Amino acid sequence: MLTLRELKHAVENAAFTDRVPTYRALRESGSPIVAKEMVDAQSRIDVYQNGFVAYRVGRHSTVFPLHACCAYVYEFNQKDHFHFEDDFFENKNWYFRVMLEGEDRIAKNEDWCNERKCISYSAVAEDWSEMAQEDMMLHELICQEEVEKLLSFSTEKQRMVMKKYYMEQMQEDEIAEELGVTQQAVSDMLRKGIRRVRRKVG
Repeated sequence: MLTLRELKHAVENAAFTDRVPTYRALRESGSPIVAKEMVDAQSRIDVYQNGFVAYRVGRHSTVFPLHACCAYVYEFNQKDHFHFEDDFFENKNWYFRVMLEGEDRIAKNEDWCNERKCISYSAVAEDWSEMAQEDMMLHELICQEEVEKLLSFSTEKQRMVMKKYYMEQMQEDEIAEELGVTQQAVSDMLRKGIRRVRRKVG
């Protein structure tokens, strides 16, 4: 398993780059791909040596620096917030935090486009880590009851795996051994669970 921390050490830090390349420009830049993941049939993540991530879902795509994937604030029903410290993701499979970042940025781009303000959403203009730091001051506690409500949108198997991974802090291989399945099966359930919850709550 390649962790987010290990991947960050393997690529350049592009977090403070003045210009973020377009999806096409990044793919044609000649920078080698260091890590990649097919989330599902329509979703793909490519991490380049120059420190940028290309995230694509169907016809939608976005580019952002890998090192922008730090702490994360999840907003639920526009009033409840869940804050995850950056350390929470650093030793996890690298693509979980990257997938959340990509999904959020594509959703943000779509919101702008729907308002006829199709402005590219990049970390340079609106640094996600700074937003997370601000919300952290207001929301320091994660309520067990609210987490249960969030996970209720996933299937029974996905919910069981997500509880063990995110709440009990078990590793993928430990979960796989306990459930008698492969580590890849656990990874798939986690990815699909995240996507399902995000589709349900928006």
